[in-house]
Amino acid sequence: MTALTAGAAAQQPTGPVEVSADEATFEQSAGTGVYRGNAELIQGKRRLNADVIRLFTENNELTRVEATGSPVRMVEGKELNARADKLVYDLAQRSLVLTGNARVTHQGNTFEGAKVEYNLDSRRVDASSEGDKRVRLVIPAKNAEQASEDAEPEEQDNGEPAQDAPAAQPDNAETP
Repeated sequence: MTALTAGAAAQQPTGPVEVSADEATFEQSAGTGVYRGNAELIQGKRRLNADVIRLFTENNELTRVEATGSPVRMVEGKELNARADKLVYDLAQRSLVLTGNARVTHQGNTFEGAKVEYNLDSRRVDASSEGDKRVRLVIPAKNAEQASEDAEPEEQDNGEPAQDAPAAQPDNAETP
């Protein structure tokens, strides 16, 4: 195992891979499994939902996942959100290849194209177009609400939250 592979393995979600669906066929001798109907794969923070999920194993270890659906969705915590008509996840390469209305959102940045390749380690994205479907990147602007919150004082010098104080009135002031 090379140093790069060891580093990648350390970042791999830990824990068992759990797959569920309406129906399934698994051929251990061939190292393949097909899960159809509301198929879901969960491992750690990673969740994959599709119409059909195909698993490929070698020596009883999961090596590749292919999923199709309308659309396939993959989420990993709040870091990654991906969707496409087809998703291929290569566990050894730690890469996703999404085709057909592909979209990957990572830390607020969105990448869209006919095909999007995403490396889970380097976070590199390669996108390509097809026909009139152009590649698109969306980098969100800092939202105005957060900008106004940043301008307001959050705490007073005593560490207490800033509060609006009523206007002071002199002691001899008459009330209407």
